[in-house]
Amino acid sequence: MNLAKKVVDKMISGDAFSQWLGIEVLEITEGFCKLKMTVRDEMTNGFNIAHGGIAYSLADSCLAFAANADGIQAVSIETSISHT
Repeated sequence: MNLAKKVVDKMISGDAFSQWLGIEVLEITEGFCKLKMTVRDEMTNGFNIAHGGIAYSLADSCLAFAANADGIQAVSIETSISHT
């Protein structure tokens, strides 16, 4: 198993929120991550589509996994998302 996979497996094992999201790691390398998840009923908004916070959470987890895949602990300082 490569370092990136080991790091992300460790991160997910201690991340109850990412576990609740049901994140599946499709690909992970140093500086790159590809995830997927199934949007469940409790994750939808009044329009019956994924709540923006759910989409942002998936993106935030993806950023965290990619940024830490080299084994050096990193966190974001500022992030944003645009739904346009």
